[in-house]
Amino acid sequence: MTSRASTDWILVILLFVAGLFAAGQFAKISLSLGALAEVYPGRDGVLPLAVSMVSLTGIIFGATAGAIVARVGVRKVLLAALIAGALLSLAQATLPPFLPFMALRLLEGAAHLAIVVSAPTLMAAVAVPRDKPVVMGLWGTFFGIGFALTAILAPAVIARFGAGGVFAAHGAGLLVLALALAPRLPRGVAKAEAAGGWIERHLAIYRNPRRIAPALGFVFHTLTFISLLTYLPRWLGPWSGPVLPLIALVGTFGAGYLARALPPARIVQLGFALGAGLMLVLIAVPEGWRVAVTLPLFVAIGLVPGASFALVPALNEDSADQALAQGAVAQMGNIGTATSTPIFALTLGAGLAGTGLLFIALSLAGLVVVTLVHRRVRRS
Repeated sequence: MTSRASTDWILVILLFVAGLFAAGQFAKISLSLGALAEVYPGRDGVLPLAVSMVSLTGIIFGATAGAIVARVGVRKVLLAALIAGALLSLAQATLPPFLPFMALRLLEGAAHLAIVVSAPTLMAAVAVPRDKPVVMGLWGTFFGIGFALTAILAPAVIARFGAGGVFAAHGAGLLVLALALAPRLPRGVAKAEAAGGWIERHLAIYRNPRRIAPALGFVFHTLTFISLLTYLPRWLGPWSGPVLPLIALVGTFGAGYLARALPPARIVQLGFALGAGLMLVLIAVPEGWRVAVTLPLFVAIGLVPGASFALVPALNEDSADQALAQGAVAQMGNIGTATSTPIFALTLGAGLAGTGLLFIALSLAGLVVVTLVHRRVRRS
C-alpha cells in the first residue's frame, strides 16, 4: 500500500461506524434483556450470559484474530465480519429456541472480534502520520458512543417491534455498511505470514514488547472502568450513571490530540497517575465536593484507552504488526471487562474507600507495568 498525501476521513468515519455497530453487538442484548425474558421465560438467570458470550470469544481468540487478520488481509476479514455479523443478527431476529440463540451469540463474538481488530488497523492505514493519534483517539470512543446511541434508539424499536426488531435493525445496518465500505477499502493492508498454532501466535505477540505494550495499559483500564460505572452511583447518586461515560470520552478523544505533542506512553502514564491521585482526593473530600472531583477523575481515566490505541501505530509501523497488537488489545480488554465487576464487588462492604483504594492499587500497578514494558521497548 502506497503512502498517502492526506487522511481519507470519509473512510475513517465509515470504519468508526463499524465500531459503533460492534458496540451494538453488546448493547442490543444488554438493553433488551427484559423483552428477551418474555421470549425465553424461566431463563432470567442465564440470559445475561448472552452478553458475556462475546467477551468469552475475545478472551480465547483475541490474539488469534490478530494473526488471522495478518495472514488473510484486513479488507477481507472486515467485510467477512460485517456480513457474518449481519446474518447472525438477522438470525437472532427470528428469536429461535434458547440454545440456538446462545450459539448464535457465541458465533457473533467471532464477528465482533474481527471487527475490533481489523477496523482500527485500517483506520491507521488510511491516516497520515500526523493524524494517526487523532484517528486512534476517535476509535477509542467507539464503545461508549455506540452503547449510548443504542440506548437512545433501542427502547422505541423494542416498544414497537419487540427484541427481534433491534436485532433485525442491527443486521440490516451491518449489511448496508458492508456495501458502503466494499468499494472504498484499500487492498494489501496487514498482509503477512503469521505464526502457526494457537500457542505460537500468542508467543509471537506476548514476547514482543511493541506488540503487547498497548494491551498492557488497556487491560488495567478495563479492570477498573466498568466497575466504577457500576458501583460509584451508590455513593455519587443516579446522575453519575449516564454522565460519567460521556465525561470519560472527553479524555479518550482528547488523548488523540495530546499524542500529537506527547508520546502516547506518557499519556497512559499520566492517565494512571492522575486517576490514582484524584481518586484519593475523592475518598477524602466531603460528600458535597464529590462531583467536582469525579468529573476530572473520569477525564483522566479516559486518557488511558485513547492513548493505548494511539500506541498501536506509534510502536508498530507495519500494518500486520498493528493487527497483532490490536488482537492483544482485544484479548486483554475482554479479560479485564470479564473480571472487573466480580473483583470490585469484594470491596463494597468497605464503601467508597474500599472501591477507591482498589482502583488506586490497580492504577498504580498499571503505571508500573506500562513503565517497565516501555523500558523494554526502548532497549529493543
